[in-house]
Amino acid sequence: MKKVLLIIIASLFSFASANAVEISVGIGYNNAVFAAEGKEDGYDEGGTLSETTVEYGAFDDSYGSIYLEAGNEMGSIGISYSETIQTPNNVNEANFPGTGNATSRVSADFENFVSLYGILKIPFAGLYAKAGISQADVIVNETQRSGNTYPDTDINGYIVGLGIQHNADNGFGVRAEIQGHTFDDVSVNNGVATTGNHNKITISEMIGLTGQISILKTF
Repeated sequence: MKKVLLIIIASLFSFASANAVEISVGIGYNNAVFAAEGKEDGYDEGGTLSETTVEYGAFDDSYGSIYLEAGNEMGSIGISYSETIQTPNNVNEANFPGTGNATSRVSADFENFVSLYGILKIPFAGLYAKAGISQADVIVNETQRSGNTYPDTDINGYIVGLGIQHNADNGFGVRAEIQGHTFDDVSVNNGVATTGNHNKITISEMIGLTGQISILKTF
């Protein structure tokens, strides 16, 4: 991911040099809410699906981000990189609630959250529209009573947004933006054969909404 990021940044600068467009760099504060449906399929030692659990959950988090853009008065292309987004710690207790003898403790970190996007500037009051794609590494943090673990994975998604930007004469600007997210479904399993208590987790209908305030400098 880091290598791809460096290539994209270099491409943005090359594009700007070749086409005499402006470069903008910015830093933002984000407040977001994400939600998804989770399904766990549990198999018995005979390899037969014995239990399916489906739950819908949501969480919110605040995080920082930086972005780099190349464009002109009509629009721009850009890339953003966000701080780690953390889910709450989910605790499933054993037969003795309140004793701390937990069956499992699971949370996830969304790291290397990168978005590639295009901005179309609307010729009214500094409004603009945004659309693009995103990717993040999902790091699973867990303590399972069974000793089984689920692997880290990655997710891909899409973004759309609407914002407003006000510029000062010195090249600085301020943005306020609302951004919607949707992500592809993802599945992982506990690495155990279907004849050995195999479990599979599928996360679907992942969506999110982010409000961002940012400051940028255009060169």
